[in-house]
Formats: sequence, C-alpha cells, structure tokens
Amino acid sequence: MSLLSQKITEYISESGESVQSLAEMGNINRTTLQRVKSGERLPTRAFFKKLTRVLRLSPAEEAELETLLAIAQVGEGTYANRQKIIELIETVSELTEYKIPFSKELRQREGVQKNSEPLPTMQIVAGEKQVLSLIQHCLDGELFAAPTPTVKLAIPYGFQAVYDYLFLQLLGNKKTLNLQDVLSLHREVGDTGADPMLGALKHLIALTLLDNVNYQSHCWVQQSEKASSGPEISALFPYFILTSSTVITLSRDLSQAVHYQDPAFVRLYSDSFAQMLASTQPFILESNDMYKVFAIDREFHIKYVFEPLPCLAYYADREILEKKINRDFPYYEALLEAVDQYYQRFRKLNTQMLNIFSLKNLRQFMKDGSLILPEYLYHPLTLEERFTTIQQVRDDLFHKRRILFALDDDKLFLNSAVEFISEGDGLRLILHYKIDDKIIYKTVELREPGIIAAFEDFFTSLPKSEYVLPTETTLAEIDALLREYQPAFMSATGTDPNFTENLVESPPPGL
Repeated sequence: MSLLSQKITEYISESGESVQSLAEMGNINRTTLQRVKSGERLPTRAFFKKLTRVLRLSPAEEAELETLLAIAQVGEGTYANRQKIIELIETVSELTEYKIPFSKELRQREGVQKNSEPLPTMQIVAGEKQVLSLIQHCLDGELFAAPTPTVKLAIPYGFQAVYDYLFLQLLGNKKTLNLQDVLSLHREVGDTGADPMLGALKHLIALTLLDNVNYQSHCWVQQSEKASSGPEISALFPYFILTSSTVITLSRDLSQAVHYQDPAFVRLYSDSFAQMLASTQPFILESNDMYKVFAIDREFHIKYVFEPLPCLAYYADREILEKKINRDFPYYEALLEAVDQYYQRFRKLNTQMLNIFSLKNLRQFMKDGSLILPEYLYHPLTLEERFTTIQQVRDDLFHKRRILFALDDDKLFLNSAVEFISEGDGLRLILHYKIDDKIIYKTVELREPGIIAAFEDFFTSLPKSEYVLPTETTLAEIDALLREYQPAFMSATGTDPNFTENLVESPPPGL
C-alpha cells in the first residue's frame, strides 16, 4: 500500500463508516473507492474532492492528503525536486526584493576577540559544535585580517552551515571575498529523495546575490557515499577548507577536524584544490557581461522561459528598436544591429517555446513601460506601445499562436528580478536587481545534467499544476487590464482600440 492509500484507510476507519455507506453518502462508485483504499488505483481529481468532503476532513488533513496524492502521481523524488525548485524561486525573489546597504564593517565575533591568542600550529577537535566553531574562527580570521580574503572549500553539499555563515558575514559588508568551491554531491543508488544539488543550490545562489563575493563553484558527483570521483588527500579526512594561511581537514562524517597553520600544508592543499578544479565541471558559472547575460551573440533553441513578463522579443521589430534604443548610447548602431539580428533569430528558432510569466509584473509594465534591460540602453515604452504590445500578447494567447501561461501570483512568488531560460544542454538564471540604486545584472549558468532534468520536469509540469491560472482566467485578467487603460489610450491616440469583449463567455473552439 502507498502512503496515500494508508492514510485514506486510516481516515475511513476513523469515520466509523463502511466503504459502502461512504460511497452512498458521497455519490461515488463503491468499487472505485475500494480500489483507491487498497492502493490499486489513484483517484481522479473529481473523485478526490468528493472523497474528502464525505470524510469531512479538516483543511489541514485535506492538504496532507493532497500532498500524498501528488507524491503518488509523480513519485517521491520528482515531488521533492519540484518543491525544492519552488523554494529556490521564492528565496531568490525575496532576496532580490530588498536593498542591501554596504555599510557593515567586518568584526570578529566577541568570543574570538576575548580569546585573542593565536591557534596552535596543529589543533585537533571533535564534535559537531567544536568543528563548526573552529571553522568560524578561521573564517573570521581570514575575513577580518586578510587584505583580499580568499576561501576555498572542498566539502559535501550537506555542510550548508559554512555557506550560511559566509553569507551572513558578507551580507551588507564592505569587504570583498574571493570564494571557490568543489562541492561533493552524493547520489545514492535508488534514492527517492530530492536531488542533493537542488538542496545545495539555494545556499550557493544566495552567495551569488552578494555583490562583494567573487564566486566560482564546481562539483563532483558520487553515486554512493563510498565511491569517489574526485581526488582525496586522505581517506580519513577527505574534505577540507583552505584560507590564505590555514587548512582545516574534515572527516567524512564532519565530526572531527584537524587545523594546520603550516605553510607546507597550505601549499599541498592548494595544489590539490587546483587539481580538483581542473578535473571537475563548473556547477555555477556567473557573469555580469551584458552580452552573456542576455546571450545576444548566441543562437539557440529555447524549450521554456520562466520570466516576469511574457516574452516581448516576439513583438520588437526593427522600427520599434530604432525608436526605443537610446541614440545617445556610444555604440547605438552596433547595438541596434546586434539586437535586431538576435530578435530575428529568436523569433525564427523559438516558435514552440513554453513561456510562463507573471500577471503582477505585466500590470507593472502597463503602468510604467519599463523593460528588464539596463535603463541607459533604452527609452520606456509609451502608453500606446504598451497597450498595443499587450493586445498582441492577448491575441496570441487567445488564438493559441504561442504557448503562454500566467502564474497564480498568490501561490508562487516571482518578482521582476528572476528569469529562467532553458537552452537544451544548459539552464540560465538571469538576475536583475538593485543595490544602492545601482542595477545589477548577472547570469548564472547551470550545466549539471541532473539539475537541468529537474528544472525541465518542473517547468513542463506547471501548465497542469495549481501554480498557473486557467487560460480563460488569464485572458479575463488581460482584458480587464486593457479595459482599465482604454480611456487613457483613447485620449492619447484619439482612437478606440479593437479588442474582444466578453472573451471568457465566448472562447474560441477547443479552448
């Protein structure tokens, strides 16, 4: 029996009713109920709703059963991966929502200042708390004393306390850290949980959002705790943390650590770390080069885009580019040609792209005409241009010319700073947010096949999930937005826009 059928059996027993009586009260098929109870089949959505009503479940009990149904439908691992991705999207959206002032001066912790005696040349500690305290002490010394702090990590993905500590120390700090890691990721054969990389990704991307962290991340993947795909200096202490002047080696279970301040050990582990970088693949590639951020110089097929606005590249022809690109930009002609060619290639290659967007951000676009581009490169769209563009989006959705879905903003928080693009063999996370009124643009490229597969499953599952709105609802929301701005459009242009009224009442055949 599955967890779902076990829980349904438990609720039926608690109700005091028989399968026959519940079937009669709920007007549901008794045989189907019996097969659902025994785990022989999964309930349909309609059957599930009838069953929860007749069992008189509380909202919490119904939510728990909903979760078990979702797990039974897609499998525990897939469900866990999807939940991790939702958590990642919302975490990145929240972190980029706030302005982080760079005003904090780095100080060593009070406990370290009171005990300012230097650590011995070699020190051995045991116990999880003692190991973490030693690591924090050494990180403090590097961050506080080194002119250009440098930290290199060769640790397992589960040791996220180190990343959290670095994040909190550097958050809003004036000091800059050079950080590199080779993350050890274990995949147990037959493991049904979430992909371990997804669990680590949230912590790593949080560090990329700090403008004072220069971050390079690599990984090696092990199929079990005993297998080893990366070089190890010691079988007993396979992990280590390296600063400018110290090395901390860590046992496999992270319960023991040895701290060295010997320059010979620092050189030895520095050489080993360089070998690790050379023999592993990048986990996160980060760049703030504008051509790389927007991939203007690349030609590729896109499977899906998950972004704040419905992809407007479909509607930006040569005429509007000439009007909107800032002519005062020193390389106006070159930029115009590059963007025009890029958009033409994009429209030609990506006709069947899945595009998921946010109505909340679409409303903001209608209000101010701002695009997710550097402000010095373009002029915001006029009311007429905004109105016409949204009309085109609405008509493409209505006539099924594009595969468009709008997020349910009440169930999944996506702000204007986050954008995911699938390019077949890779996944790009594009970030655009403000720090001290300065707009930051970054692209984080993920190339690990397990990560790409997990995200592709998540985004392709969205159209049938609770996280996107029905097409009829999306069309109704867009029509309401157009009607809201119709008087201002008529006043500005002297014309009455032509868009379909009462769309939801008379959708096209098959919608």
